Amino acid sequence: MKKFNYKAIIFMLVISVIFTGILAIINEFTSEQVMLNQELKQQKSLLYVLDFPTDKQSATEVSSLFNNNIIEQNTDDFTYYEGYKNDLKVGYIFPIEGEAVWGTLKGFIALSPDFNEIIGVDFISHSETPGLGGRIDETQFKEQFRGIEIDHTKEDEYILYRPHPDGQVDSITGATGTSNAVRRILNNNLNDILKEKGGLSND
Repeated sequence: MKKFNYKAIIFMLVISVIFTGILAIINEFTSEQVMLNQELKQQKSLLYVLDFPTDKQSATEVSSLFNNNIIEQNTDDFTYYEGYKNDLKVGYIFPIEGEAVWGTLKGFIALSPDFNEIIGVDFISHSETPGLGGRIDETQFKEQFRGIEIDHTKEDEYILYRPHPDGQVDSITGATGTSNAVRRILNNNLNDILKEKGGLSND
């Protein structure tokens, strides 16, 4: 009978411990930077939906722009943001979330202070297919939502795709599933937001 090789097992255990330790050290040194990058991404997204340009600005400039123009607010039920320009309230920003084709989609939507117009939409995380549904990240697609008037009588059909007679935006060619999911997520979240708007700060 062949003798059991304990040396191979011990070798694999030592290697596993070494690599686990290395990964733990790397995580320790990079976790703060990862968190800062995530915070910067969120700040850029919140500024984008209010139509603040951030493409050519440094992280410090983005952070300053955010701190000077956006205020986080919390109620018992949800978190939202108030947007300002020159000390004038220009809109409210709300987190949006829902199930798309390949997983959960998260983002933000900004509405005018009277809740009658969409100021901007952005998506910060999703699992849609690159080159197809993933094109929801493209500026050309997202910019279509700016200035859409909200018909409060419609419920669940605030946003429609062309060629519907009342359509305001174009869906993504070849990504019908993702396009429909985005429309559904936006409409569902808008419905919830409009129901909750009475609980928002009016300062």
